[in-house]
Amino acid sequence: MSKVNNPANPWEKTEESRTRIPMSLPQLKLSVPDIPGYHLHWMRGDPARIAQAQKAGYEFVEPDEVNVANTGLADDASATGNTDMGTRVSIVAGGEDGQGQAERLYLMKIKEEWWLADQEVLADRNEQVAASLRGDNVRSMEDSANVYIPDAHKSSVKNMFTRKK
Repeated sequence: MSKVNNPANPWEKTEESRTRIPMSLPQLKLSVPDIPGYHLHWMRGDPARIAQAQKAGYEFVEPDEVNVANTGLADDASATGNTDMGTRVSIVAGGEDGQGQAERLYLMKIKEEWWLADQEVLADRNEQVAASLRGDNVRSMEDSANVYIPDAHKSSVKNMFTRKK
């Protein structure tokens, strides 16, 4: 009996079996593989939103950088999943813009270190709001005369809204 036909031998995975996705598994439409050194984000195709993202350091992702999940029927984008006729990775979002055209989402990337720095700024801003909710911003008795924060409230929210490190 040959080794190939012996059921006791482990099954050898072929290239086809590694890339095949069973129909019973959910497939996320916006799921894309990571690009090392970058944070990826889908941006609404509104020109003002795209311009804002570019000013913040985001760049368009090119089709040769990632493969997008192909969810359309008879899509011509079988290789990449991209539904844009241009060189930008994008998909149809499902809604309409103001001119009756299908709204698109564009995949954009930003350098990981810039994204982490932006997250720190956001965390600092959130901490300022949380400090106000906890009553930490009352500096003196004069300030506390204009702000009502009951003592019971101060003790109950002491550990609430604490920043995670």
